[in-house]
Parts: sequence; C-alpha cells; structure tokens
Amino acid sequence: MLASADHGGVDQEDFDRLCRRVYSEVRAGALEYPDMFDLATAVLEVKPSDRDAAELATLSLDGVAVNWPRMMELGDAVLATACFELGLSEEPAQMAGLDDAMRLVNRDLSATGLPGCRLRFMDFDPDLDENRFVETWDGEFGTGSGVPSIAVADPVSALVAVAEDAQDAVMHTIWTAWPVCPAHRLGAHARRYREAAVWWCTGDGGHVAASVGHLPPGASRV
Repeated sequence: MLASADHGGVDQEDFDRLCRRVYSEVRAGALEYPDMFDLATAVLEVKPSDRDAAELATLSLDGVAVNWPRMMELGDAVLATACFELGLSEEPAQMAGLDDAMRLVNRDLSATGLPGCRLRFMDFDPDLDENRFVETWDGEFGTGSGVPSIAVADPVSALVAVAEDAQDAVMHTIWTAWPVCPAHRLGAHARRYREAAVWWCTGDGGHVAASVGHLPPGASRV
C-alpha cells in the first residue's frame, strides 16, 4: 500500500479527492479518462514498476470506450493499493446511517419543544467537502468540523457524532445550554457509554441523563 504522503508530488487531500472520484466513476461505470490517467501517473511516480497503473495510463491515453471493462478492473486494482479515505458521498449506506442518527436527535429536539435539524454538505468549503454538518431550523451551524466519514464506523459512533454537532449548532441558535439533565439542571453532553450513545450529565459524579433519542417528553432546555 502506498504511504499516505507518497503520491508523486500530489498532496494527500488532492490525492484523496482524485481517488474518491475514480472510486465513484468505477462504481457507476462512467469513467473519466483524465481522472484515470492522473491516478495512474500519481501511482507510477512512486511505483514505476506497477503494471496495473502502467496499463491504466496507456488505456486512458487511448481513450477507446471498448477498453472500459478492463479500465474498471485496473482502477479497482490501483485503488486497492492506494492509501485514501472514502467520503460520505461515496458510501450511501453510511449516509443513511447518519440520517437515522439525525432522526433520533430530532426526537430529543421535539421533546424540548424545538424544531428539527437537518444534515447537509458544506460544498462551499473544499477542506470540509466530505463532512456533513447539522443545520438548525433557522440556518445556523456549529463551530466544529462537522461529522467526518471516519465517525460513522458504527451506529453508536455515528449517533454520538451527529448529537455533538447538533448540540453545537442548536446552542448557537438558542444561546443557552441544550440539552439539560432533568435531574440536575446541568447541560448534558453526548458520549459513548456501555456501547450506547447517551446524554451524559456530570452531576453527582456523572450519570446518564437519557439515551440519545430518548429525552423524556416535555423536557425543558434550562
């Protein structure tokens, strides 16, 4: 596998984007010759003897549609040796998991008398274009970096990540703590506890205020 910094002069972020484009193109069966060629040459700069990359570069220059099946095979093979991170837009199942998490967090918003939020991409910022962000009912966002693809490795991690970003965005909207522990009137924070996503209160040495998605109906904000 190529080391993360070894891409023939292409920096990691650009290489990741290139790999994600090729990944999507191969999955869709809609290849772009320049992308395939750029991927092949980036690999050949580091591994000149890579036969798959060399053949991919040659076929990309030929630009003949009849070569597409072979190019898709080669694209897969080259990607398998590359060190890159898939984004959420390339993994629909992960995006569906985040949408499920957002629905649970919206239950808690409803329990506290607040409107729901939504997840969206911040396509105006190329440094964060693969993260998703919670947007409140009036268009506010938090100050963090959103929900990265690495945060959705499992449903609990996804729910904690969405809850954290939602909390940040909501508090920037209402300018007060949210959510609040019903017992101690302290602000609670999302965390993983005993393999579940919970709202954690620091009162009395720390305890679960509620599972994320299960704040009691009628719970107040402050």
